[in-house]
Amino acid sequence: MERQKGDDGDVALPANASSKCGDIDSRDLVRTHAAAGAEETVPVGGDLRESARSEATIYDLCLELLKLVLSMMDCWEMFRARRVCQSWRLVIDEIVDDCRRERAVRLSRGFAPAPATSLQLVVMARELPKLTQLKAPTAQTNTDLRLVAGACHALEKANLCGFKLSVPALRRLALANASSLRELTLPAGISDEQLEALLEPLKVLELLDLSPPVDSSGKWLRLLPQSLKRLLITGSGMTKPPCLHWFEELNVCVRLATDALLDQLTVLSGRKRSRVTDLSIHESPSVTPEALSRILAAFPKLSTVTLDVAGATSDVALEALHGYRRLYALTLRDPRPVTDIPALTPSEVAAVSRLAATCRKLYILFLTSSPENCQTVLSALLETDLGLTDSGRRRTISLKVPGLACAGASGGCGTRHQMAAAGPVGRAAVA
Repeated sequence: MERQKGDDGDVALPANASSKCGDIDSRDLVRTHAAAGAEETVPVGGDLRESARSEATIYDLCLELLKLVLSMMDCWEMFRARRVCQSWRLVIDEIVDDCRRERAVRLSRGFAPAPATSLQLVVMARELPKLTQLKAPTAQTNTDLRLVAGACHALEKANLCGFKLSVPALRRLALANASSLRELTLPAGISDEQLEALLEPLKVLELLDLSPPVDSSGKWLRLLPQSLKRLLITGSGMTKPPCLHWFEELNVCVRLATDALLDQLTVLSGRKRSRVTDLSIHESPSVTPEALSRILAAFPKLSTVTLDVAGATSDVALEALHGYRRLYALTLRDPRPVTDIPALTPSEVAAVSRLAATCRKLYILFLTSSPENCQTVLSALLETDLGLTDSGRRRTISLKVPGLACAGASGGCGTRHQMAAAGPVGRAAVA
């Protein structure tokens, strides 16, 4: 007899079943003797005439109707239903065979469509042991990961949005693909326990896109492999496409961040090999300048920084970047309406000037703010002594602001200042 595994075990595709379970539970029947001494089976508490008038059960359905009913079940529950009796086992085996035949016909005609149902996904995963990409048939959470967790052994990309997740299934999937899985996308609502079970075995992961729970302890950050190149975090629900940035070692992109989440991310500063070199923070109205300052100070090897938050130009945040030797590109974007953006304070303007002077490799400064603030920063940079590059040449910073175009000017100290308009984006070269 075929051995059945528990609910968290792997699900084997139906084969020729040999179960001899009866179609009716014997506990619902009693035996009685008729006058002639013959045995008759009578329902408990009734007689033969009442039994004849009773309602039909699922066991009275013809094969085609039973097949239709069972095919409507959840895929995981349908495989569990094979244990009920021999007739159900045979019907479910035929449902799976139909799915296999349909796939074979499509492949013979040159079509290889993505699975549209959980059963199609299971059949494809079992027939393609070297499957490299895993994605749920639908965005709704209705495909149990246990169906395919043990069948995939060569995954390179996995998008687990749309799957029902459990700790054993996640661990099994991670162990089976520990040396091949490079890109992983996780759904919002995944728990710390699930994250830890999934991340611990992975050895070559390069991209992780996730939305950690609000009450996360941040322990999962210590389990990130050294191979990781991009970490994309959304604070509460993955409703935005990931931001694309160039990166060198580890690129961290955060949406809808909180102070607590940014503080947890500072643990990445202790990584031995792969360092955080690119940091982006977007759409995070609750983040304070103090939290920005702490996370910026934690990563001294940053080469690109994008701050798409209201406190991007605060002197508290910018002071943390002063003197960064590898900073090449800095984006300061205020997401508020132009009419709601206050004028820069003298200390904020001075912080921008000091940053430009002390970050010796800073070449590009993107500034999105009010026209008055952009002009103020431009004037301050034109008066800043940028000094010389390591090779002895005059340093140049490209200031890019939306819709700004103005004439160049020349200043003292023998240096040249110029600004040239380039379409909708002005480009100011300060030498």
